[in-house]
Amino acid sequence: MPGDNKISESLVMEIIQLTAQNKFQIIQKAVAVLQNQGLVVYPTETCYGVGVNSTDPGAVEKVLQYKSKRMDKALSIAVSTKEMAEQYAIFNETAHNIFDNYLPGPITVVVQGRNKVAPGVQSLAGTIGIRWPDYPLILEIIQAFGKPITATSANMSYKKTPYSVADILDNISERQRDLLSLIIDAGDLPKRKTSTVIDTTLEGIHILREGDITFKDCKVIISNSENETEQLAKQILQEVRLLLSKKLIVIELYGDLGAGKTYFSKFFIRHLGIQAMVVSPTFTLCNEYELNAGTKIYHIDAYRMYQPEEVDDLAPERMFAGPNIVLIEWANKVSKYIAPYLNHAVLIKLKLEHLGPTSRKIQYTISGIEQ
Repeated sequence: MPGDNKISESLVMEIIQLTAQNKFQIIQKAVAVLQNQGLVVYPTETCYGVGVNSTDPGAVEKVLQYKSKRMDKALSIAVSTKEMAEQYAIFNETAHNIFDNYLPGPITVVVQGRNKVAPGVQSLAGTIGIRWPDYPLILEIIQAFGKPITATSANMSYKKTPYSVADILDNISERQRDLLSLIIDAGDLPKRKTSTVIDTTLEGIHILREGDITFKDCKVIISNSENETEQLAKQILQEVRLLLSKKLIVIELYGDLGAGKTYFSKFFIRHLGIQAMVVSPTFTLCNEYELNAGTKIYHIDAYRMYQPEEVDDLAPERMFAGPNIVLIEWANKVSKYIAPYLNHAVLIKLKLEHLGPTSRKIQYTISGIEQ
């Protein structure tokens, strides 16, 4: 019966407490699970991750189902040595420098892939993110397995960063739980930030996970939930509501991957009265909505822009004409380039920063209201 099958599948999941005595057993068990398209939850120096054989399409499809990720959002891989990484990616001088001097450690290095992984692992542009963790157990598992495994955190978007097994199991659905085969429980991990993401495929080094940005005379709030972030979006909208359909309003959003930039954008657009489903524009770069006959809303995700000049493909002369509304995620990649268009705009800058598993520090400034 269908119900019986579901129960039996859920019982397949095994949780093993990591001890000094059972490390070899855990390595053997993890390798066996990986060889059979299973999902392994494992500890790292940053948080718990979920891994599968990154070269097996069926296994990768399972981890995509678990994460509920769209195919345009690439997965990273974890390797046990630099030599393994070079089998799956093409290194330039910058990548060699980072691997030789800063790894293993909490850094994801974006390099050009060799197309040796399953669909959904490399980006649509052919790049791949590589982690070389500073955690002996996972290095030994990967070395014994002989191939890279996926390196993505074991939480859902906007859920708690998984520093414990409870953080995972308390925040996933029964369907997601049924997809897990093995959980390696190393207890509560130190609450460290997720890995820094560095893109080496361009000239020089490009930090994709945002560093410190200082806002002068900013307002600061602490959001502990999606609802509190939505309330902030409503509050900011109220501060500029009298200028809607009168002036160009530009919202620049800064923050790491998963900090909540897209959530804020969705909430802001929703409270403008847009009935259409607001989705992330990562794949399309820009989504457009009609507010009224004279005002359009442009929602931009600059994450995949390699050069700020790519803004020119979005017809900036039309987009930044008043009284439109423009929201830009990953604004650090284009802010200087678009500055000449914003001389007479109302400019809202937000920086979203992880404070803890569910809390965000949000700093914001609003300028140009009195112009």
